[in-house]
Amino acid sequence: MQIMPTRIANIIYPKELPNVLFTSLIVACLLLGLASLRNGTGLQGWLNVIENWLLMLLILPLATTVVALPMKYRDPTFQLKMTYYMGMFVALLFTIGKLRYWR
Repeated sequence: MQIMPTRIANIIYPKELPNVLFTSLIVACLLLGLASLRNGTGLQGWLNVIENWLLMLLILPLATTVVALPMKYRDPTFQLKMTYYMGMFVALLFTIGKLRYWR
């Protein structure tokens, strides 16, 4: 039984590496974003969660991908999907470091 159709999986995930690796990265970012619920109560806590999710799943990965666009121009085989997931991993590490000193 397939959880995700193969056409969608081909669009979202890079080809060479297992899809479970990237799915676990996305789930880890989503779960780590929930850590900010402890700082706010009610709506403020959920706004903190949405802010962390935007930071980890969109802002930092897209910034990393935009910086890597000249590499794609120079080498057509360069995969921007890998750069996006690398940016997501960097955002995960940044958030773990931020949580370490967050009080």
